[in-house]
Amino acid sequence: MSPVDAETQQLMDSIFIGKALRARRTPMDEKMLDGPRLFDLNCALTRSGIRSQFPDFDEAQVEREFCRRLAIARRIDDGNIYRNIEDTDD
Repeated sequence: MSPVDAETQQLMDSIFIGKALRARRTPMDEKMLDGPRLFDLNCALTRSGIRSQFPDFDEAQVEREFCRRLAIARRIDDGNIYRNIEDTDD
């Protein structure tokens, strides 16, 4: 990755700090709802992507493909294929 000039780095840091401060001010109940909201948004985006990829699919076919992809993601998660490097016992 190429180095970032000082002005860009300062802007990036400022944006990060602003986001962190907003997150700290967010009430806990809103934070608890963010997970399901993000999941629902991701589901909608995935279905939209399927419709783009397969324009001839009806809603039932879109839903079957969505469920197939979700099952793959669950198998990957359940299989612990991707794990945090800090979790290894090496």
